[in-house]
Amino acid sequence: MTAILYQYELSPFCDKVRRALNLKGIAYRTEDISVLDTLRGRLKQLSPAAKVPVLVIDGETLSDSTDIIHWLEARYPEPRLIPANAKEQALVHFLEDWADESLYFHEMHLRFTLPHNARRWVAEVTAHDNLIIKNIARVAVPLTMRKTTEAQGTGRKPLAALLRDLDRHLQMLEQWLDGRDWLVGDRLSLADLAVYAQLFCIAGALEGQDLLQRHAGVQAWMARVDRTSQARAD
Repeated sequence: MTAILYQYELSPFCDKVRRALNLKGIAYRTEDISVLDTLRGRLKQLSPAAKVPVLVIDGETLSDSTDIIHWLEARYPEPRLIPANAKEQALVHFLEDWADESLYFHEMHLRFTLPHNARRWVAEVTAHDNLIIKNIARVAVPLTMRKTTEAQGTGRKPLAALLRDLDRHLQMLEQWLDGRDWLVGDRLSLADLAVYAQLFCIAGALEGQDLLQRHAGVQAWMARVDRTSQARAD
């Protein structure tokens, strides 16, 4: 039976799960959730947290990208995305959490609160919505995202300081990758998928794209992750 992934296509967390499914060779189809679906409570019916991704597979309904991938590891263990080695497991955990809880707020702020980027990405978010929702979202989405990133702290920084922080992250990532194909051990892991997904979104902002172009080692690693994990849903 084909699994169903309910998603916002442009979400880094949905990207992470798609690539895990691709790697494990699990047949699935995607169903995009619209803003109107969310307002009407459809997403709440699928997930108590009203957040994507939601994966329906083998009679189970799973939410939260990390929990989904850990469930997949238990049921579909090959290829492994979480190493057997305890210390490598710990490093994968730390890197995934860094991506999900730090890099995520950088990409959110850059893509959705800076007007020249937000125009593109709000249109993407509302691609499946009617004109009324599209018009409301042009104002509401950037305001909501700004409120979120300011509450977390990233959004309270001047843009120049935020970009310095992000460039420092990329410098350290490039140093870590020197002489390595993957972030942890000798094979692609959940750490690679998590960090890649956030950086791919960061590259969707003009400022993020500019920073990434300065780090050839990171770009080469991203291309390697993409080649290895890219596939199409059924």
